[in-house]
Amino acid sequence: LKVFLRDVTDAAVRTWAPPLLHVVTQRDDPALRAWLTQLFTTGKPPIVDAPPENLKKFQTELANWQEKLLGGAEEPFRICFRLEPPESPEQGEETAIWNPLDAWTLRFFIQARDDPSLLVPASMVWREQSATLRYLDRRFENPQEKLLTGLGQAARFFPPLADSLRTTSPEASYLDTQQAYTFLRQAAPLLEQSGFGVLVPPWWEKRHRQLGVRATISPADTDGQGILNLDALVKFRWQVALGDQAIEPEEFSRLAALKLPLVQVRGEWVELQPEQVEKAIRFWEKQSAEEEVTLRRALQVGLSEEGETGALPIVDIETSGWIDDLMRQLRGNEHLEALPPPDGLTGQLRPYQERGYAWLDYLHRWGLGACLADDMGLGKTIQAICLILHDVEEKQVDEPVLVICPTSVVGNWAREIARFAPSLRTVIHHGGDRAQGTEFVEQIRQNEPAHIVISTYGLARRDEETLRQIDWAGIVLDEAQNIKNPATKQTQAIRRLKAGYKVALTGTPVENRLSELWSIMQFLNPGYLGSQQSFRTRFARPIERYQDSQATRRLRKLVQPFVMRRVKTDPSIIQDLPEKMENKVFCTLTPEQATLYQAVVQEALDQVEAAEGIQRRGLVLSMLTRLKQICNHPAQFLGDGSVLPDRSGKLARMGEMLEEVLSVDERALIFTQFAAMGTLLQAHLQELFGGEILFLYGGTPAKQRDRMIARFQEERHGPSIFILSLKAGGLGLNLTRANHVFHFDRWWNPAVENQATDRAFRIGQTKDVWVHKFICAGTLEERIDEMIESKKALAESVIGSGEGWLTELDTEQLRQLVTLSQEAIGD
Repeated sequence: LKVFLRDVTDAAVRTWAPPLLHVVTQRDDPALRAWLTQLFTTGKPPIVDAPPENLKKFQTELANWQEKLLGGAEEPFRICFRLEPPESPEQGEETAIWNPLDAWTLRFFIQARDDPSLLVPASMVWREQSATLRYLDRRFENPQEKLLTGLGQAARFFPPLADSLRTTSPEASYLDTQQAYTFLRQAAPLLEQSGFGVLVPPWWEKRHRQLGVRATISPADTDGQGILNLDALVKFRWQVALGDQAIEPEEFSRLAALKLPLVQVRGEWVELQPEQVEKAIRFWEKQSAEEEVTLRRALQVGLSEEGETGALPIVDIETSGWIDDLMRQLRGNEHLEALPPPDGLTGQLRPYQERGYAWLDYLHRWGLGACLADDMGLGKTIQAICLILHDVEEKQVDEPVLVICPTSVVGNWAREIARFAPSLRTVIHHGGDRAQGTEFVEQIRQNEPAHIVISTYGLARRDEETLRQIDWAGIVLDEAQNIKNPATKQTQAIRRLKAGYKVALTGTPVENRLSELWSIMQFLNPGYLGSQQSFRTRFARPIERYQDSQATRRLRKLVQPFVMRRVKTDPSIIQDLPEKMENKVFCTLTPEQATLYQAVVQEALDQVEAAEGIQRRGLVLSMLTRLKQICNHPAQFLGDGSVLPDRSGKLARMGEMLEEVLSVDERALIFTQFAAMGTLLQAHLQELFGGEILFLYGGTPAKQRDRMIARFQEERHGPSIFILSLKAGGLGLNLTRANHVFHFDRWWNPAVENQATDRAFRIGQTKDVWVHKFICAGTLEERIDEMIESKKALAESVIGSGEGWLTELDTEQLRQLVTLSQEAIGD
């Protein structure tokens, strides 16, 4: 480090000094001019060529100059300065803020280098008549001469010292407050670096008290009644503060009027920077003494420790009553009180599920929305069922709870409720014969009213008028990432539904952009994260574009109390889950596939290069889809119903690996994003293995879907291979009989693939799970996989939920992405 600093300093001086040479060398001294010119420009030790008389004079002047700078380093003592503030008056109300009229005193000493506590006052130095001063067991030679010389040198760093040199025996320098502040802030560090001793008041070294604001939040009513939601009113008061001490308006006015950088407040000296005082003045002018604000606003300030304070820091937040209890719990400072499982629960909760259920209930009781973001397979459904069952048993609800979920898991919800909470009455609002209008209301409010109504995201939009007839006890969104786009009619329709509480269940609260998190939180706790535009300005853009750590910290503080996420790979959460092994299966193309691939690349790139805007993006997506189809199988791309064997490297390898799976009596899931490829796989594998192959896709009727899942899970000698389209089968299904997961083609978002994998890797799985991801080497599949791996840490904010992000690549980048490599073609 010393070598680095030496070289940097040397280079800086040589860069900045040459323009000043003509000023420094105006003296008619050829030796000085030659010495400085070589010193600054050659980078080598200077060799001075000048007449002998000039050299001797220059050598003497240089030695004297160096002795002034360095000679003191060999002395056993040095000059020391001690700054003393004015005497404080007796403390009283009228002197809470004190303007010192007396001067500050900067006293002079000589200080032993080997014992800094040994200080000899300048007054004692001047009383000494001889050239040697004896003090305790020390001898100080020529102290008067050294003191004057040192004061002269120090005056170059702090000019007010020059006034003291007008006396024959200077003992101290007297400063006003501004000069004292300049000494503390600027001169003292320079003097210390130059070898002088500096003693400053202890409060200066410990000056942690800064001008800021203090918030006081208290209940608007004393008994806590009527606290139902974020719109409840609470008392809120801002105060300007120094450290943790609040300053009343009158005090602050007096303080600001002083316009001094150092003031004494209630017996303690504090530093006040002018810009901070100006900010405090502007802040105070906007604030009323006390006001009522919503609980939403109070939580925003109390949890994030951020508010509209004119850039002043929040130095303290004081809460009282039930507000204090709530804040302590939300900040994680209090252990959540255990909540016994409902009496009607027929299953047994794991410890982490009990904590999740208690957490949901706690936020529900305060009227706050909760996002349970546990990893797939950790049992989010049963925790939500416990919450609903608890409310029913405690008779806290008069209306049913609405569960909105993907179509593929409607049956799963009904089965889970019947299994774990058979006392709950359930109505499924789905299918062509579903009730509408008043008939729907009568259906759920019949002699035995429903406790739960299950419906789908699509129907939440189409049947919005029907669903809005009910003021729901609560709304539970399963796979809540379905409302990640705040602009869709589906999301907006769901947000318009009225409910006493709201719960979002999702394994991926953020798949792509932070705006998805805002959308879910806007459903749960409307307005809590501000408007979409302000959220983008304060959080999304700084975090996603600039990786702003402060914005990330503030957002985490705001969101963390309302989002609970546990992962199943955490040993503290679940100890009995087996391991998950992932491997990439690299396949080659057949000559037929390679020929088709190259033809599509050439044709498509020519079209892309000539297009722009929306047309270009459409051409790129079309090219990517066709190339993926070719990588799967020529028959999928051509759509001609031709034969399947010996034409696809992927299909051949799939057959080999499935043969090994079946030989040890294990089961497999196969995911593909193309329904057409699923049909081809089903036909080929049934012919290859001679047994039934299940295939579930978006067009599979709900009852048939449920029968397929039951057969795969429950029949001892049922089908061993289950093909699923990624979108229809990637969410909410429990398929733990399989311990092999094949991704025949890739969906370029790791979160979506992981969700599909978690159909098998979840609670109830007793075997190790093997995940096989098929990739055609040397093609766009391998290159996109490399891009994803290199950006995995930023996948949530960089890579989209599909392939749309690839359309933003320029033509040359696309060419590099899709061009076929030599290793792609097999033998």
